[in-house]
Amino acid sequence: MSIAVDSPVVFLHPDDNIAIAKRAVAKGGELQVDALGASIVAADRIDIGHKVAIRPIAKGAAVRKFGQLIGYATEAIQPGDWVHSHNLSAGALSLQYEFATAVPPEPRRINGRTFLGYRRRDGRVATRNYIGVISTVNCSATTSKYVAARLDKSLLADFPNIDGVIPLVHKAGCAMQYGGEDHAQLARTLAGFARHPNIAAYIVLGLGCETGQASFLVNEHQLTQLEFPGMERKPLPLVMNIQDE
Repeated sequence: MSIAVDSPVVFLHPDDNIAIAKRAVAKGGELQVDALGASIVAADRIDIGHKVAIRPIAKGAAVRKFGQLIGYATEAIQPGDWVHSHNLSAGALSLQYEFATAVPPEPRRINGRTFLGYRRRDGRVATRNYIGVISTVNCSATTSKYVAARLDKSLLADFPNIDGVIPLVHKAGCAMQYGGEDHAQLARTLAGFARHPNIAAYIVLGLGCETGQASFLVNEHQLTQLEFPGMERKPLPLVMNIQDE
């Protein structure tokens, strides 16, 4: 549906059943709506910015502006009628807010295709061999970045199987309740970084006085040092605290 250029109303969305007056329309004024093939006569005075029906709207039916529900008709509304609080109310609205409820079918298995990757001992597959520098607290984040920058490509030239050293930093780790929700969430996230298939090995780097202690992270999530193929597995990850060093 479209509105003539010289019409005193503007039509906002194809799903709308109202138009908006861009200037005052006197009672009996014509509103040309091209898609209807005829003009609509204003049944009431329509002030600038107010709504006028351009389609019949049954009692209880939805009234739409910008294609969105703005309320329900409290009585039958005819084209040309002024739509306002005397014949429009919010009404009761019930919506479903479920998130990701659609369950897709299981993907079809692909056979006979391969890619260059790394199979970890737990069966997972990685596409990279990174060494991670995991910072326990914001106070060790800058140092973690310095460590990763120092171990640049020139130093790794003798180890072509290592794709790089990456700092895993954040802005938290202190000024929070020990063992509280924030602490648990941070530890869970850092443990997820440590266990990611693309992290072949890592060091946990702390300051020493923070709430998010490296010992909590290691013990709570039972972290063990990962390994490159052929390396012996160590029982605990390498942990360093700046204040100790």
